[in-house]
Order: sequence, then C-alpha cells, then structure tokens
Amino acid sequence: MAESGKKTKAASSPDSKSPAAVTPNESAKDTSSLKEDSKAKKIPLIKVIVFLILFLFASSAGWLGWQQWQVQARQSDQIALVMVELNEQLKQSTALDSAVALSRRNQQEQAELFTKKINDLQLQITAQGARIAELGSTSRSDWYLSEATYLARLASQRLQTERSTKNPIALLLQVDAILVKLDESDLLAVRSAIAEDISRLRLAGEVDAEGIILELNALARQIEQLELIEFATTEAPVSEKSEDTAVVETEEETLSQRFSNLIGEFSQGLSKLIKVRQRDRPIEPILLASEEVIVRNNLRLFLRQAANAVLREEQDIYTISLGGAREWLTTHFQMNPSSILLQDRLAHLEKKKIVQELPNINSSIRALEAFLVVRESRMIGVLENDPVLESEPTRP
Repeated sequence: MAESGKKTKAASSPDSKSPAAVTPNESAKDTSSLKEDSKAKKIPLIKVIVFLILFLFASSAGWLGWQQWQVQARQSDQIALVMVELNEQLKQSTALDSAVALSRRNQQEQAELFTKKINDLQLQITAQGARIAELGSTSRSDWYLSEATYLARLASQRLQTERSTKNPIALLLQVDAILVKLDESDLLAVRSAIAEDISRLRLAGEVDAEGIILELNALARQIEQLELIEFATTEAPVSEKSEDTAVVETEEETLSQRFSNLIGEFSQGLSKLIKVRQRDRPIEPILLASEEVIVRNNLRLFLRQAANAVLREEQDIYTISLGGAREWLTTHFQMNPSSILLQDRLAHLEKKKIVQELPNINSSIRALEAFLVVRESRMIGVLENDPVLESEPTRP
C-alpha cells in the first residue's frame, strides 16, 4: 500500500518523465521490476493467508473439540444418571422378584397342603366306600377271612407273651384249616406263608420251662432225705485182745486144760476169718444240727436260683447254679444211691437249654392283609363298574 502511494506521487510530480518521453528499453525494465515487486509482495500475503487459514482451522478444530468434550461430558453425566436409575430399578426388580418368589413359595405350600388334604379326603372316601361295600356285601367267606386274620394275630401275640411255640402252632393250623374251607385259588400264597411260619415254629423247638421248674422243686423236696458225711470211729478189735490174753494164759495152763485150749485156738482161728466190731458210742455227724440246716438250705438255694433263671431265660445263671448244686452235693453229702441219682438228674438238667427262640411269624399276617386289600379293591371296582349303580340318580 505504501509502495503504490509512492508510485502515484512520482507519476504526478513535475520531474517525472511523461510516457511519451520513455524509451522502450526503459519500459521493459519497468515492467519486469514491477512483476518482481508484485511477486515479492504476493509471497508474504500468501503466508499470511495460509497462517490465517491454519489459525482458523486450528481454532475451529479446538472449538469443535471443546464442543465435543462438552457433549461427551454431558453424555457421561447422563450415562451416570442412567446407571444410577438402572441400579435403583434393578434393586426394585430384585426386591419384586424376591417378593414374587416368596409369594409363589407360599402359594406352592398352600397348594401342597390343599393337595394333601384332598388326598386324605379321597383316602377316607375310598375307605368308607370299601367299608360300605363290605358291609353291604358281607358273605360267608368274608367272615372266614376275618376269623383267620384274628387267629393269625392272636398266634403272634401268644408267641410274644407266652414265649411258647405250642399254642401259636395250633392257632396257625386252625387258620390253615379255615383257608382250606374257603377253597379259593388266590389263597395259595397265603397258605404258603402260613406253612412257612409253622415250619419256623417247629424248627425253633419247645422249651418245657414248667417241667424243668417242677422237677427242680421235686429235687429240692428230696434234700431232707439225703445223708450228710459222718466221722469214722476207731475201735480196737476184740480178736486182738483175745489173742493177747491167750498168749499169757498158755504159759500158765496145765495139761488138763490143753483140750480146752485146742478148742479155744480153733475158735480164735475162726474169729480171724469173721471180724465183728463193737461200737461203744453213737456215730456223730461232721456238722452240728444248725449247721446241717444251713448246708441243706444252701443246696435248696442253688436249685431255686436255677428255677428263677429258667423263668428269666438266663442260660448262664442256670448252668452255674446247677453246677454249684452238684459240687455242694459231692462235698457235703454221702454218695449213696439217692445222692447219686440226684446228681445224675442235676447233670441231665444242666445240659438242657432254657432260652426259647422266637421266630418271626408275621408273614402270614401280612399275606392275609394283602389278600384282603386286593379283595376289597376288586369289590370296589365291581361296584364302580356296575351299570345299575351308575344309572341310579344321586340323592340330594
């Protein structure tokens, strides 16, 4: 701008040459210099423009970046708010789900309770229907089956209370006889179970506890007749005394007495073959009267203890008691025929078993009950399928 002003001033000045007076060479030089000056002037102008463009671009880029950062900051704040809201909604949904699950669980429990009540009512209705059907159609076979079931249960009860196989066997035989009277093919399984129970009872054997106790009491009553061990008395034989006196008298005898001495010697020789002892005092027992009572009572105590062991089915105490009785009998009583017989009986009783083995005879009861259940179910099915009962109108 300053240079163009200078040019205008030079052209307007009076000292400047007119265009007509300028030569061609000078004009050519002037144009070339003007071009160079214009080029030199254009280069800084372009730089300025480029700088301005870059500045504008950088400023616009920075402004856009700042705007974008502001947008992202607002978006992050919005996202944080949305996450908070989502967490609250998630907590609310979790609480709602737990409440729904709890309500469903309660509903399920109530449904199960109602189902159980319905099943119980159905079972009661079925049982009542079966009972009504049984009462309405009770026949001779039903009474027989009821009697057989009662006798089978009575046999099991008798086995546990009496602890004897005799009466249970008799009762089960009566049950089998009743089933034979019915003559039904479905009862073969029941009769098989009863036969197994009878065989178990027979194989278990029978312990005659009453007989053992009665024999022990009878042996205890025989104790008074037994003899205790006595002292042996020492006595000088009469034959020895007569021999000593005969030796003394032979030195002083006379010829007239030889005949009588010969007779005496003959009698003395005969007395050596036959010895006769004379007792000057009665035989005394080892024990006094009070002690004798104690010995006999101790033997009775052994026998009573064995009898009590039979009642309680204690095999070890029974064996120990009879063994002690045998030892006491051998120690304090004479071994005469009565004592030997008593000892033999005690040894025979000691070998007996007093524990009664009780088998399980409930298989016959279970078989009878299963047969009755099947029979009732068949009767109910027949009643339900009866067209007469189906066509009958229900009463209000």
